[in-house]
Amino acid sequence: MPRIPYSVILRAHRENSLLPLLLKECRTIDSARNELRWLREAVQEKQSLPTNWSRLRSMCRLRSKGVPLQYLLGNQPFGDLEILCHQGVLIPRPETESYTYKSAQLVQKIKRKPETKLRILDLCTGTGCISLLLHALLAPHFQDLSITGVDISPVALGLAQKNLQHNIKLDQLVLQAATDIQFHRADVLGNGSDTLVSIRSLLQTLGRPSQPSEHLQYDLLISNPPYISRAEFRNGTTARSVRLFEPELALVPPSVSEDGRPEDIFYHRILSLALELKTPITVLECGDMAQAQRVVTLHERLAGNNDFSAEIWPRHERDLAEYGFHETDGSRCVIIQRL
Repeated sequence: MPRIPYSVILRAHRENSLLPLLLKECRTIDSARNELRWLREAVQEKQSLPTNWSRLRSMCRLRSKGVPLQYLLGNQPFGDLEILCHQGVLIPRPETESYTYKSAQLVQKIKRKPETKLRILDLCTGTGCISLLLHALLAPHFQDLSITGVDISPVALGLAQKNLQHNIKLDQLVLQAATDIQFHRADVLGNGSDTLVSIRSLLQTLGRPSQPSEHLQYDLLISNPPYISRAEFRNGTTARSVRLFEPELALVPPSVSEDGRPEDIFYHRILSLALELKTPITVLECGDMAQAQRVVTLHERLAGNNDFSAEIWPRHERDLAEYGFHETDGSRCVIIQRL
């Protein structure tokens, strides 16, 4: 990372003595100025109150050490929702927000009648942001909506439940969301244990009362799984603030013996599950274009026929900028649809 010119640091200090602290992460005065404003609003800064000034300075120092802004502010916008954030749970990304909107559009194309039942499965749900935003977007169009969010982390599931209640209180979600959205703990990768059920066991438990051995039918399976390799997580490729402060559990898959690369293990299990459930739409976030291409190839190998279309989205340069994706690297989304 290039050093910040001393002239820029000096100019920032002349404007506000806290700006140079924020420059270490923000890299530009404009970005540092924005973050200072957000931090000041978070502590309801008043120059006449020394305690507020002290708290603001402390937050700026933490930011200079790489603590993510969302952890300091305590929340992150996600669509029209306000998603609470705290250490131990992955922070929602703008790209994730974009493909959640895209997923809602796809669902509405195949499920046109409002009286139709709509079932959604959100694996590795984290803060619950995808489940909550999908409900906000789809509830006005469907009378019978059910969304199941699944994660292995009790900390994440606790925060997801808080975010559900928080956004109902803010009137960003209708009261019905409290019963339409359910969060459950399960292991997406493993076979389960005495204390933790496997994803298949959970889905069988949630299955039809008359046939408990069968899974529910889902119209959309969506997931932002851990997809960073252990090497990339430690070699400086991953941003410092992510590496130091965000949970490794939500970023790096465990070392599990499987076909292909270790960082792709979740895609193998989720694609297999989607085929088993005969899900019409499967949407998966991937780390970059190369990984997205591997996921498409993996799906073609697992599906073994031409009954599906698989695309990487967004693919065109004009769409990358419009939807908030990086033009050359960064995450992509794979969309798989039954024909």
